[in-house]
Amino acid sequence: MLVAPIAMIGVISICFFLVFVMRFPVEEMHITRAALINPATLIRAVGTFFRDNPSAIYWVLVWATLCGMVLIITLTVLTNMLAHSITKPITALAEAADKVSDGDLSFEVLGSQYGEIDDLCANFENMRQSLKRAEEKERLMKRERSMLLANISHDLKTPVTSIKGYIEGIRDGIADTPEKTEKYLDTIYAKAVAIDDMVNNLSTLSKLELSKLQFDFVMADFIGFLRDFINDYRLDLEKNNMELTLDLPNEKAYVKLDYEKMSRVIANIIDNAIKYKKGNSGSLAVSVTIEDGGVYAHFTDDGIGIENSELRKVFEGFYRVDAARSIKGSGLGLGIAKQIVEKHGGKIWLRSPGEGKGTTAEIYLPIIK
Repeated sequence: MLVAPIAMIGVISICFFLVFVMRFPVEEMHITRAALINPATLIRAVGTFFRDNPSAIYWVLVWATLCGMVLIITLTVLTNMLAHSITKPITALAEAADKVSDGDLSFEVLGSQYGEIDDLCANFENMRQSLKRAEEKERLMKRERSMLLANISHDLKTPVTSIKGYIEGIRDGIADTPEKTEKYLDTIYAKAVAIDDMVNNLSTLSKLELSKLQFDFVMADFIGFLRDFINDYRLDLEKNNMELTLDLPNEKAYVKLDYEKMSRVIANIIDNAIKYKKGNSGSLAVSVTIEDGGVYAHFTDDGIGIENSELRKVFEGFYRVDAARSIKGSGLGLGIAKQIVEKHGGKIWLRSPGEGKGTTAEIYLPIIK
């Protein structure tokens, strides 16, 4: 900041010195080396010079005035520049605060060349980004709530309408034989079970999102658990014309496990394989590999498959690959499964070569050593 006025004063001083030397007989001052060392001698010599050359005082005053003007002007300009460089980011912060209060987060707070102000700008920008993320999350939650209400209405309407129709059929005497009545009652019961499953899913999902669902973790052999669970499920697979292939290693892999919650995850994967099989029959291959410090469970079916662009979306609440198939489920199962597996410290994902080419669901859980 001081370099500019010092340089200008230096230039003025050099010019003044040259003019002063040419106009006045400075050699008559007889300033010796001893005078330079002795200040009193130097002052007497300078005093004698100005007494003999009174007009030289005018030139000294001109020099002093010019130097003073340069100093004042440059310091004023530099001070204004400094003040502007400080007030500009502060003004920008004030404007940004007004925008935030108005709910506008579509801006960016720039930094400053001054450390403290730059830290303030950086903290404000971090706050803005946090608010923007929270706003985006809230927007997504509102969209999901709207979708939730729409899907609940749709998914409840179908079985409720069916139940009402079958009850009216019984009342009107359409079910005029014991066999027909039993069939109607079985259908009503199945629809009621579907509604109950949906309500249970909603309850579980809300508890997971509110972190109120209690987990009862124990150290358990995941391969043994999976073998027992699949064997218990064989009858359901046979009833639905699903051919089962089981390939489990004869070793143990201990993981942190909640039997009831993980059973729900595996059941959902198998139920999806049954729901989305092609035609009246299908196949399911279950295998396990141990690597990377964890155990991988693979569930591969030959069903309708999933387009690659849809794979990431299937874990969203109420998401279904094809709206035309929405009557087959609420779309909550995989969303719940994902959260349960993550609570176990693991991961779950899907792979599919494409529509009509089957799907593989994979679960990874870290092994406890």
